[in-house]
Amino acid sequence: MDLTEIWNVLGLEQAWQVELLNTAVQLAVMVLVAWVAYWVARKWVARVVSHVAGRTATTWDDLMFNRHFFNCFALLVAPIVVRVVSDLAGWEHGAWFYKVVNIWTVVAMVLVVSAVLDGANRIYDSYPVSRNRPIKAFVQIVKVFLFCVAFIIGVSVLLEKDPQSLLVGLSAFAAVLMLVFKDTILGFVAGVQLLANKMVTLGDWIVMPSANADGEVLEINLTTVKVQNWDKTISTIPTYKMVSESFTNWRGMKESNGRRIKRSVNIDVQSVHYLSDEELEELKKSDFLRDYITAKLAELKAKYAEANTPLDGQHLTNIGTFREYMEAWIAKNPDVAQDMVHMVRQLQPGPTGIPLEIYCFSARQAWVEYERVQADLFDHLFAVLPLFNLRIFQYPSDSFTVVGK
Repeated sequence: MDLTEIWNVLGLEQAWQVELLNTAVQLAVMVLVAWVAYWVARKWVARVVSHVAGRTATTWDDLMFNRHFFNCFALLVAPIVVRVVSDLAGWEHGAWFYKVVNIWTVVAMVLVVSAVLDGANRIYDSYPVSRNRPIKAFVQIVKVFLFCVAFIIGVSVLLEKDPQSLLVGLSAFAAVLMLVFKDTILGFVAGVQLLANKMVTLGDWIVMPSANADGEVLEINLTTVKVQNWDKTISTIPTYKMVSESFTNWRGMKESNGRRIKRSVNIDVQSVHYLSDEELEELKKSDFLRDYITAKLAELKAKYAEANTPLDGQHLTNIGTFREYMEAWIAKNPDVAQDMVHMVRQLQPGPTGIPLEIYCFSARQAWVEYERVQADLFDHLFAVLPLFNLRIFQYPSDSFTVVGK
């Protein structure tokens, strides 16, 4: 007994009533079949495949088969099962049914391919080469192309038109499409330039004031570059801005052996003077200065033996000797990269005194350790300056000390 005979027993003799109930029952059965197929593929098939993948020695299968993949796979299984069951039951449906099933199948196929591409990208990201040459932007380009193809095929199925004729018609809207996908097109070109020229890679520390970005690059995709700032906020920068605007990449510092220290202190000009014999004898006690002072005094004595006044010769100054001391101290400091440039130099004097600049590279690049090395260096500098009878220039303050009687 088929469905028509059942409706006749129930007293439904009009053709439109029978047709309507036939369609409703068949639709309910197809929905139930689709749900069962989706549930089985999403739960049981996923569980079996995940169990097998987890027992293998390789990791690529674990990265490929995640929950998103099985969700997309179940969406593809459902319309295929619906079509098979419908054909086996011999049910005849209207054109709308086959259109829905075909469009559903096309969209599900694109989602499965997209999930496979995401899995391939995760596998690629597990290798060290991915930090210098990420492929996520290219994966997104392929996905955009696939979804465009799926859209064209879906419209052609819905309108029962040849896809080629639709493409000819869409060519008239090329200008509109270019406006709609402007960021995507610019991002694609910029992404190729970023990767080809190695302008920025994952993990790089970049500074881009125009985008309020100062931190590490987390992600480079088709349209944006995500940067996690040091305050843990996330800055999202359009990819094309990374090419059209300037930014600072600290990768070179990370790849080198040190991190630059470049800071100066201002010496009060009035504290600069020639060293007296007593001061020289006191400074000779230092291992860093003993050989320098002895050799320098012998050199100056031989060169200016006939000089009668300080105006006719050259003598050791406290600021010059201090520069030599700091040079020798930095050269022995294990926290300073000795294979890189280091020096202590004077800059152009000004109203605030004589700038004395320390230029060297810390052997410790991590931010906290770098700041500690820099602070230790200048703590020592400030502490030993009075031993050379030098003073730091400082504007007078309105504070005062009360001295008791």
